[in-house]
Amino acid sequence: MTEKKCNQIMLMLIVIGLSIIAFGLGLILFTDIVSKGDSSDIMFIALLIAGGLLISIPAKIYLTFNLMKLNNKKLKKSS
Repeated sequence: MTEKKCNQIMLMLIVIGLSIIAFGLGLILFTDIVSKGDSSDIMFIALLIAGGLLISIPAKIYLTFNLMKLNNKKLKKSS
C-alpha cells in the first residue's frame, strides 16, 4: 500500500470518527434521551463518543508523524 493511499484511508477514518462523535453529541443536545432514558441509553451515547475518539485519534497521530517526517525531508533538502 502506498503512503498516499494510507494517508487517504487515515483521513477517511478521521471523518468517520468525527461523524460518530457528532452523532453522539447530537443525541445529547437535540433529544431527551438523557433526561427520560435509563442508564443504558446514557451508556450508548458515551460509547458512541468514545468509539468516535478511538477511531479518529490514532489516525490523527499517524498523519501528524507523517507530516513531521515530510517536513524534516524538506528541511534537509533545503540546507
